[in-house]
Amino acid sequence: MLKQYLRFVVPSIISMLVFNIYTLVDGIFVANFVSDKALAAIGIATPYITATFSISVLFSVGASIVMSIYRGQKELHLMNLTFTMNTVVLSVIAIVISIIGFTQAEPIALFLGANEELLADVVLYIRIIALFGFFFIVSYSFEVLLKADGYPEKSIQGVCIGAITNILLDALFVVYFHWGLIGAALATGIAQCFTFLFFAYHFFCTKNSHFHFVKGSWHLKEYRRILPLGLSECINECSAGVMILAFNYQIKTMIGTSGLISFSVIAYIFNLVLMAMSGVSQGIQPMISYYHGKEDQKRIGMIHKYARFNVILLSILSFGIIWFFTPQIVGGFLDKEATEFFFTMDALRLYSFSFLILGHNVISYGILSAVECPKQSFVISVGRGMIVIIASLWIMSYLFGANGIWLSPLVSECICLVLSILFLYQKRRLIHE
Repeated sequence: MLKQYLRFVVPSIISMLVFNIYTLVDGIFVANFVSDKALAAIGIATPYITATFSISVLFSVGASIVMSIYRGQKELHLMNLTFTMNTVVLSVIAIVISIIGFTQAEPIALFLGANEELLADVVLYIRIIALFGFFFIVSYSFEVLLKADGYPEKSIQGVCIGAITNILLDALFVVYFHWGLIGAALATGIAQCFTFLFFAYHFFCTKNSHFHFVKGSWHLKEYRRILPLGLSECINECSAGVMILAFNYQIKTMIGTSGLISFSVIAYIFNLVLMAMSGVSQGIQPMISYYHGKEDQKRIGMIHKYARFNVILLSILSFGIIWFFTPQIVGGFLDKEATEFFFTMDALRLYSFSFLILGHNVISYGILSAVECPKQSFVISVGRGMIVIIASLWIMSYLFGANGIWLSPLVSECICLVLSILFLYQKRRLIHE
């Protein structure tokens, strides 16, 4: 069982981390070869990118869970029909989102909190990313489905191809051609195209996949089942964007542009840790859904235990690296002579306390979704991703000023951890330990 767990979870963690490198690499190149303000512009635009990914997660994770359950029940035609329907529907949605992003870039930038000083750069970055929206959304969907298809190793290969392409193109466009934000955005978009082509080849051009495109009447009512199951992971993905949006508004009011620059660095680190935890969650979901379909609670319980131990290790590792290597981490984005350097170091260390609890909440609602408990999963994810974190931000910043801003995620994660424990205890019969 442990061997199977590692086969799914380790590739999932790696692929999620590498996937996050796309925007991380942009940030490092822009910070070092363009300007700090350009870095802040990417930070402000980040919620648009996470919102784009969250749409893919909503459909892909839910469909992956349903397809894995059908596979466990040996309902192969229903499994393939769901795969066909979801791929076509998501492709159409992706095109619509791309058009909206390109044509409405300025209103989106203003909504995200861009001030006069940063507006033009934020609009430019969003418009270029929007041109590649289809590839962002559909390639991520294929990456999730590859794990459910039993090929987690291929998901790593695909995202690594994209990451390497992104790094090489950033070096070419930003450093050599001096294209600034335009070059960074183009590098990210083109890299997504390569990732899409690799994943599409698996499903369209090989006979290895268990999922196939089939003819038949689509059961659109299936989305009543798919969307609630994908909603928690969608909110998890979207939560990074919502948090950045809320923090940007509060920081802009209390600190100003220098605070936005500092938070853009923290947001990159937060996303990296969140993606590692999400990798555990998404890695175990196909297995849990499969055994849920077979009504094998014992194996579900074993997977649950492995996942808990896994996030404890990741939490301690993340926290330790941040505390011992803070100057080096911040130095990757900001010059040590910059006025924001030491302020960012202190803020990042305070923010990192939340990483000790974050993973437990992420895998809790992942497990609840996998055993078809979408309501409980939704409450946890929307709490930590939106409602509780925003309330904590307002209260903590009112009570403790700037330090309260950086400590508010810890308060939010603690509250949601209590909810997670209560819900999992209620569903202990489905998740036998």
